[in-house]
Amino acid sequence: MKTKLTLITFLVACTSILSAQNARTILDNASEAYQKAGGIIATFTLESRDTKAKDTYSYDGTAHMKEDKFKIEIPDAITWFDGATQWVYIKDTDEVNISSPTGEELQSISPSVLFNIYKKGFNLSYKGEKRSAGKLVHEIELTPQKKTGDFTKIVVQINKANNIFHRITLTDKNGLENTLTIVKYQTRNALADDTFKFNKVDYPSAEIIDLR
Repeated sequence: MKTKLTLITFLVACTSILSAQNARTILDNASEAYQKAGGIIATFTLESRDTKAKDTYSYDGTAHMKEDKFKIEIPDAITWFDGATQWVYIKDTDEVNISSPTGEELQSISPSVLFNIYKKGFNLSYKGEKRSAGKLVHEIELTPQKKTGDFTKIVVQINKANNIFHRITLTDKNGLENTLTIVKYQTRNALADDTFKFNKVDYPSAEIIDLR
């Protein structure tokens, strides 16, 4: 009986190791594809679901991305990040908040950080191939090694055909589940560095609030 249990434990451990290795290889390939894509323009849908209150809302957005820089536009705001400084323009109040975000603060908004978050501090588990929005995807679950972070679980889906991130679901400690789905993804765009900086000329009446 003891031998049987030891063998089962060993097989489970081997399966777990192989699952993690397979998951990391898939994520490495997707991260490499993102790094090699050049300037990216993507449209996306973000759905937020409060698992406790059963409330759900969603909105569409557009992202311009290059290396660690990004510009993200959603219905009520525009965010620019040039690799060091972040500008957030709030449309309703016509104001711009300027900050120098930390790496942890960038986790929930920066595509570059989000697409590479798996490299440190998470256990990886490959959940197999699935169909998602008509695409065949690899699904991988990330669970934090430390319980002090903001997220309890991250589920990543990667398009099997082209190694592009298809869907990312983040679940936080409060039961809020945010699902980002890439709808359209265009690579090799010539995006100037100014794309990722707020230009006062375009928003002459905006109030500037410097939080640095």
